[in-house]
Parts: sequence; structure tokens; C-alpha cells
Amino acid sequence: MDYSDLPGREEHQLERRIYFVAGDALSNCVMGMAAAWLAAALVDPSWSMPSGMFAGMFAGMGLGLLLVPVFVGLFGAMEVMLPVMLTAMVSGMVFGMAGAMQAPSAPALLLGGGAIGLLMMLLTYAVDARLHGKAR
Repeated sequence: MDYSDLPGREEHQLERRIYFVAGDALSNCVMGMAAAWLAAALVDPSWSMPSGMFAGMFAGMGLGLLLVPVFVGLFGAMEVMLPVMLTAMVSGMVFGMAGAMQAPSAPALLLGGGAIGLLMMLLTYAVDARLHGKAR
């Protein structure tokens, strides 16, 4: 079945202009770093890994809800909301579990959180491209 002629199909694709792509990368990196820092500050080695993971996930989601409006105003709602919230959850989970083992260093939080942000952005773009490719 060919879905390419459906009205409004083009407006649901992720933005490809450099301003928005760079904004996606920046917002995801900042969110990944912030969620990693918050999870590491919240969880200490006395916690179990599952409880650290859940606490980090919820802390990342809460932080995401606070920071997403800043990014949405600059880079658009649909392009930012999903990857940034996914980044916040995953980064919080990873560094919540890491904090339950030992306190991560500041460079590990920054590099790891930023890397998670970029990976989640690339994953979101890849899934979007795959879904839109199937509809053609």
C-alpha cells in the first residue's frame, strides 16, 4: 500500500535543517549530562542496582519535564520531546545503576551522559527514517 500521497505526511518527519539537527544534538547532550548528574547525586553505593535504576529513571523523567519546555521553545516540540525524554530516562537509569555500584566521576557523568544523549538522538532519527521508509 502506498502512503506517500496522504495529506500532512511530510509535516510529521523529523526536521533535517542544520539548526534543528544541531539543536537536537545540543538538547540531548545537555539532558543526558543533567540526568546523569542528578541520578548520581541521588543514588549512593548503599542502594541496590534496581532501586538505583528506578530512582534514576524517575529523576531523569522529572528533570526532563522541567527542561523540555526550554528546548521546545527553541527547536520545536516534536523534534525535541521524544528524544530528550528518552535520553533523560536512559541516562538516569544508567547512572542510577552506576551510582549504586560506586560514585561516578564528573568526567564520566559528562561524557557518558552526552554520549547517551547522542545515541538516543541517532536511535530516534533511525527509527523515524525506518518508519517513513516503510510507508513509501
